[in-house]
Amino acid sequence: MSQPEWFDWASSERKIGDYLQEQDPLFFEQVCQLLFDCDPMMIPLVMEPQGYAPEVGSILRVLPQCQSEDDVREVVHNVFVQWFSSEFAGCPGQYSETANKLWELWTAQQSE
Repeated sequence: MSQPEWFDWASSERKIGDYLQEQDPLFFEQVCQLLFDCDPMMIPLVMEPQGYAPEVGSILRVLPQCQSEDDVREVVHNVFVQWFSSEFAGCPGQYSETANKLWELWTAQQSE
């Protein structure tokens, strides 16, 4: 039986996430907690912050390219579309609180 077409992509994203988590475990944990607290997709299956680790890896891979809170919202929304589908991810507007808090966290971390 062959793997679904998304399997290699998801495996690759998880490896990148694992690497980014090793590089800065505290920041990675903070972003997991932020997504858990904001829960932009309202996912009842995520029972702990680490449940967001795959998405956090995908977000952190692109976050350094963001120049504004709007960029962050677009990235976070796109990551959820990639991982879940546009139907489940919903509209970009529901990621505003997450983007606001993540941008604050990111810019504070960059100024340390």
